Amino acid sequence: MSISPKLANSTPEGPWAAQHERTRTQPDVVRELVARYAHQLKFVVMRPEDLDEISRLVDAFGVDRAHVILMAEGVDASVLRERGVWLAEIWQREGYRFSPRLHVDLYGNRRGT
Repeated sequence: MSISPKLANSTPEGPWAAQHERTRTQPDVVRELVARYAHQLKFVVMRPEDLDEISRLVDAFGVDRAHVILMAEGVDASVLRERGVWLAEIWQREGYRFSPRLHVDLYGNRRGT
């Protein structure tokens, strides 16, 4: 099962912000899912400071870091490359995994890819 808990960096502005913030991590649900199923957790990372939140969530969920995938946030290849450079150092040092956004590299920021 691929589970993608949302970080604080994903909270929208406006009328949906409070609801999003209340429901974005759901630790009890995630703990139950990872106890029942083979799993991976994927986090979309915007800035190095996001790793503090990721570490707290991984600990709260009781997940081994080898089951955690980090993916740079971005919708164009240049931003993904820039963020991928510093993210590569972090995932290797901290024992996480990494996934590029190959669909953005290949097709750009288009729906359905």
